[in-house]
Amino acid sequence: MLKAQAGSDRPDQDNAIDLGAWEITGDLVRRYTEAVGDALPLYFQRHLAPPLALSAWALGRILNHMDLPSGAIHSLQEMGSLRAVGFGEMVSASVRIGEPRRRGGLEFITAAYSIRAHSPESGRSQEVMTGKTTVLVTGNGDGSQKDPSGQQEPEPVNVPGPEETGGLPTVERTIDQPSLDAYAKASGDLNPLHLDPRFAATTRFGAIIAHGMLTLALISEDMAGAFGRDWLDSGALKVRFKGAAYLGDRLATRCRIIKEETVAHGRRVACSVGVIDTATGKDLVSGTASVSLAS
Repeated sequence: MLKAQAGSDRPDQDNAIDLGAWEITGDLVRRYTEAVGDALPLYFQRHLAPPLALSAWALGRILNHMDLPSGAIHSLQEMGSLRAVGFGEMVSASVRIGEPRRRGGLEFITAAYSIRAHSPESGRSQEVMTGKTTVLVTGNGDGSQKDPSGQQEPEPVNVPGPEETGGLPTVERTIDQPSLDAYAKASGDLNPLHLDPRFAATTRFGAIIAHGMLTLALISEDMAGAFGRDWLDSGALKVRFKGAAYLGDRLATRCRIIKEETVAHGRRVACSVGVIDTATGKDLVSGTASVSLAS
């Protein structure tokens, strides 16, 4: 069981908790992409893992080691890819768990993680991804989520569709139980809130809801479709989960370019990103993503 640790929220050699190692295989990636419904050929043409899959596998290991009550939910997520990870590579993850904190009647825990790839030839390892995830232990009675961080999260208002300037093509998906079951197996996130209707009925949500990372996978797919290999090499995102997706809900991405700047060896593109419930227009995920485009 992971213990909360005080101090800096970035893993380092002195205080990071080892989450173990695993090999990135085509079968592992296929199970993940089928679970989230991402049919882009990019990953198998290039033999590279989706960056959010790495975060999902690390998060599954983190959640299965944390002392959390059943029904705890995802609130905030950050991810930064330092390079793409290929099939056949061995990776390991470490995490640093922050002390539980309370704000506005909410209790939340932030975990900062690092993923490294290992070279059997040189015996060296290289950091390939960093990220932070915040989990809500208690929340509002109506099932809505407030930002517990006290920080100003980027939150697009009335994000344009793809027909408007800068809009990326829309990714849509309908939430169903087979997808949740498959995602739980692919990621290791076995929270009964996503799997057990009897348990979910006793929570403030009243029924099964989708994994936050499954919802977020639509944004990663949108970015990968728009920016290709560059997203796998350098994609970063910072989002807040604002609402729950229930069985039968039809979800759609709303992503658009909001800024471009010249950097060394290319351009850095920033996007406003979100996921909405198409029936109600309600924002379920909101934040920003960025990617470096090679010249």
